[in-house]
Amino acid sequence: MTEEIQNSAVDNTETANTESKEITMHTYYWSNEDVPFRVLRTADEITANQYPIVVAAPDPSLKAPKYDWMKQEWIETSEESLGQRLTTVVEQLENAQKSIDVLQEGHQKTLQNAESTDTAMDQLQATVQQTSKMVANLSAMMIALGKGSNGVTK
Repeated sequence: MTEEIQNSAVDNTETANTESKEITMHTYYWSNEDVPFRVLRTADEITANQYPIVVAAPDPSLKAPKYDWMKQEWIETSEESLGQRLTTVVEQLENAQKSIDVLQEGHQKTLQNAESTDTAMDQLQATVQQTSKMVANLSAMMIALGKGSNGVTK
């Protein structure tokens, strides 16, 4: 009976030691070019992303997640998703091309307006020069007439 009590005491001590040494496991994610997604379980506590370990889980809707270290977010890498993303990029490029075309048309109109303005300014300058010559001629005639009328009355 003494042996049973001693064995029981040893068992209780081992159980207490095991309970006090209970290890908490943490889940993290590994993601790099070679291994786009892998789940890691460790007793280590990591509070921030440390390449190639990611703290936050990917969105469950992602079929083939991979962490984009530049954007600091999980992205989809499945072929189906890449096809959709490619379609989106093509649409964005088409929209950008349309915007460029509109800007080029606007630029052409601006150039045409500037050309028209330049032509109008050239014509206005020629008219002003002609008007100045006419005013000069009229002034000369008025002076001549003034001299001629002064000489007649005297």
